[in-house]
Amino acid sequence: MEKGSLFLYLPEFQWILSITVPVFFGILLFRYLHKKQTSDFVHSMPIKRSALMHHHAATGLILLTLPIFMNGIILYAMQAFTGMGSYYNGMNVLYWLCVLLFLNVLIYTAANFIGMVTGLLSMHVVLTYIFVLFPAGIMVLIFYNLRTLLTGFPLDYYLDAAVVKFSPISYFMGIILSEHRISWLMISIFAAAGILLYLGAYWLYVHRRLEYTSQAIVYPFMQPVFRFGLTFCFMMTGGLYFHQMTGSMSWTVIGYLAGSLLGFIVAEAILKKTWRIYSNYKSYLFLAGFLVAVFLVVFLIKESYENNIPEVSEVERVYFGDEFIYSRDENYIQPGIEPLYFTEEDDIEMVQRLQKEVIQTSNSQFAESYDDTRYTFIVYELKNGGKIARSYAYSLEANSELKDLQYEIESTSQYKHANNQVFNVDREAIYALNLQSNLIPSDGPTISDQSTIDALLEALKKDIDSEHTQINPDKMQTYTLDFLTKDPDIYYYASFDDSYKNTVKVLKDAGLYEDIRIVPEDIDFLQLDDYDYENTLKVEDEKDIKYIFDHLIEYSGKQDSYYVGIKLNGESDISAEYSIEYNDLPESIKNQLEE
Repeated sequence: MEKGSLFLYLPEFQWILSITVPVFFGILLFRYLHKKQTSDFVHSMPIKRSALMHHHAATGLILLTLPIFMNGIILYAMQAFTGMGSYYNGMNVLYWLCVLLFLNVLIYTAANFIGMVTGLLSMHVVLTYIFVLFPAGIMVLIFYNLRTLLTGFPLDYYLDAAVVKFSPISYFMGIILSEHRISWLMISIFAAAGILLYLGAYWLYVHRRLEYTSQAIVYPFMQPVFRFGLTFCFMMTGGLYFHQMTGSMSWTVIGYLAGSLLGFIVAEAILKKTWRIYSNYKSYLFLAGFLVAVFLVVFLIKESYENNIPEVSEVERVYFGDEFIYSRDENYIQPGIEPLYFTEEDDIEMVQRLQKEVIQTSNSQFAESYDDTRYTFIVYELKNGGKIARSYAYSLEANSELKDLQYEIESTSQYKHANNQVFNVDREAIYALNLQSNLIPSDGPTISDQSTIDALLEALKKDIDSEHTQINPDKMQTYTLDFLTKDPDIYYYASFDDSYKNTVKVLKDAGLYEDIRIVPEDIDFLQLDDYDYENTLKVEDEKDIKYIFDHLIEYSGKQDSYYVGIKLNGESDISAEYSIEYNDLPESIKNQLEE
């Protein structure tokens, strides 16, 4: 956020007022359309309907925008003639004024349009918000259901754009609450939509029949749209809910059927203001037939979509990694982590072999949560300017070939350089390193000697480039280097263990290794707790301690794994806790656990 932005002050309050007050004015000024006697009286006056429409719309517009203009004038005067100039400037006032005016007028225009469509006060309120949120909401439902039906559909890749850009409420929420940049293309689209809404409201008002009051939808030609829209939304919600609860495609189909039937009943009850809707069952059959045709099309394109992998010769480069890093979302990216692109043909083929193996694995999109589950986002950037994006979740434990392919990618220098901060740090910003052991509950030494810092950085790079660092990425990292930078908002760190020979050598030469080193002889005992912390075993034998110590991992989610508490000599409490899988325990410990 900019320091002088006026949206820094109570942004939630400003946003809420901007999406509620315009709706209030739109309902208040056209309230007479909801009551027959009042509507007859107003339209009996010798005034053209066009004049009535423009008069009411202009009155509401003046009442709505006048307070905003007055606040803008007051803010500008305070900035010019008082000490408030140090907090914001005239451009901040102008920007604040333009954003609020645009949003308020747009929502007000939408409320006026809906006022011409319905003859009920409650429906005027509800339909206004449904109308402005519908584009974003329907896209979210469609994307979630496509993720359910199509393996590899990149939900997050499309979801952010759908939520933010397809509705003025969510788009301006990002601008007001999070200070997102304004897109002039989106502003132009919203402005054009506002003009069309006003023209549509004018046409509907002029052609509205006076007897159409107290009806949910007053125009017969719009009722099928309302009926179909509500049925479609209920159907997708029902299918999605059943799929999330069961993971079964059979239950998902039942959810679609139940949701569509419920949506049709609700829509008919609203339109007819009664639950006696059985006479219109033919409309439901027509809708059901149409929806079945839509799903048949989806299933027909399912295989071609899921297996759409471009030829290597068509690919400019392929991204492999996390969706947030690809989109450069700074809220989720750690400093020093860079997007990973493969450009060589052999590397692209390697990614494609992994993708094909994932596709062949059934239900890869909804893999069970294992310790070694990977969530991978792949984007092929083609030479013709197009893109093919896919997203997968898959377990390496369930497929040894997939595991080999994953480790082959993670062992490449490109992968290591992109996903390890040490290769991308701003060396000029680092003034010291804080070295500490993850097992000792105290701060370690601080390294400020620049030559030692340079040597450690180079040693870490050499060790990470070695093959062994990717064999078991979950292996316990015994030591941590925190990079102290001049910018407190930028944080770098690197974890390592005794297998990092070059790094350990630099620490030994600097006389720092012995200060943080932990060997089995320094351990009083290890405490093993089962997954539910119901059974405990103390391990004191040095051979068993060393064996377990060499097989520790950061965390295991398996039910048969054990938590390992490390009790150091001279310490009163357990200093650290890691995990070990049952298969990695020594036979002597397994025998004790089974007794």
